[in-house]
Amino acid sequence: MLLNLAISSFISPFFNSLFVFFVYSLDLFDGIVARRRGSVPFGEFVDIMIDRVITLSYFAFHLHRGVLPFWFFFFVLVRDLIVDYVFYFRLISGGGLERHRSTRGMFYTVYTSRASRALNGFLQVLIAAWGFFCPVPLWVLILFLANSYIRAFPNFIELWRKV
Repeated sequence: MLLNLAISSFISPFFNSLFVFFVYSLDLFDGIVARRRGSVPFGEFVDIMIDRVITLSYFAFHLHRGVLPFWFFFFVLVRDLIVDYVFYFRLISGGGLERHRSTRGMFYTVYTSRASRALNGFLQVLIAAWGFFCPVPLWVLILFLANSYIRAFPNFIELWRKV
């Protein structure tokens, strides 16, 4: 992926977009395999860090190219740092969906539903791929941030309780 970013200005946007879909497909596949085989704490940690490297690399590259605004990158970075801090220090017991067990009702569905996870992943891939062609529309950025922050809400609550 880093090689792709290093030489992306010499390669067509179409090829770069295909590579984005390939990288995120591999990420989706490793999550499926991990859930079926059972996960270990180190594996969860590595998976999360790889996810962050992928997302932040693409978003930082597009920020550098001027197709993503700084405020968007800032809010993605803040959200990721808070979620990872809460996970790393186990402020919420367990990782993955376990962190939302204390949440009930409609909010539980919003935080953990496959639709919410799929929307978040789809928008992330869309932003990363779209950025190779032109600036990403504001509504896509806002929708991604809104969904990301809603999904991270239990992490924010737990962090607030610990402070």
